[in-house]
Amino acid sequence: MKINKRLLSLSEMVDDHYDLVWDCCCDHGLLGIKILTNNVIKEVNFVDVVPDIINQLHDKLTTYGHHLPMDAKWQTRCEDVAQLPLFDRYKSNQLQANQLVIISGVGGELMVEMLTRLMSRYAGLNIDFLLCPVHHTYKLRRTLIELNFKLKQEQLVIENKRGYELMLINQGQGGELTLTGDQLWQPLDEHQQYLAKLITHYQRIVSANGDAEPLVQSALSDYQALYHKLF
Repeated sequence: MKINKRLLSLSEMVDDHYDLVWDCCCDHGLLGIKILTNNVIKEVNFVDVVPDIINQLHDKLTTYGHHLPMDAKWQTRCEDVAQLPLFDRYKSNQLQANQLVIISGVGGELMVEMLTRLMSRYAGLNIDFLLCPVHHTYKLRRTLIELNFKLKQEQLVIENKRGYELMLINQGQGGELTLTGDQLWQPLDEHQQYLAKLITHYQRIVSANGDAEPLVQSALSDYQALYHKLF
């Protein structure tokens, strides 16, 4: 199965210590299928709020599931991410269930809404989240810091001249999570170009709106300072 660079990088960040992976906003299910195919995770729940997507994916998995490892388990769920029953199966021993919630392919603002609602139910529990927003990453990072998330791993993936920030986070374990991603950057032309695009994006917003919201002003200032530091 051929998948793009972004999904491949996400799948490679999933190791074998998880009991269950939630592939949220799963679309065609390529990421979750790749994770099962890698044979390091035995169980994946595919989650999307769109019924047609889930119905088609369920049919595909039912038809072609025999190509997966024999002990692979999967379930499709048409569900709002904010309502995930993360510990329903583990109520008697919550902290021993190692779970990973993957949210990718949607914007940072929607992730902010999902995670804020989800953590109102599960704050402080040992749950890993693997995030890959398509935009509004600075706003997402600010919210994650406010929610007391810590960073376990992050990387920048450039695909088709677009940059994607991948973040593995947990409220109880990890190091400092920063607004601009201290561990992302490498001395590569494509990283420099991605950062320059971020700066240009926020410059345009400020130019079009002189009284741009403080978040925009802060993002522009932080990215400019980072650019001068790195390049």
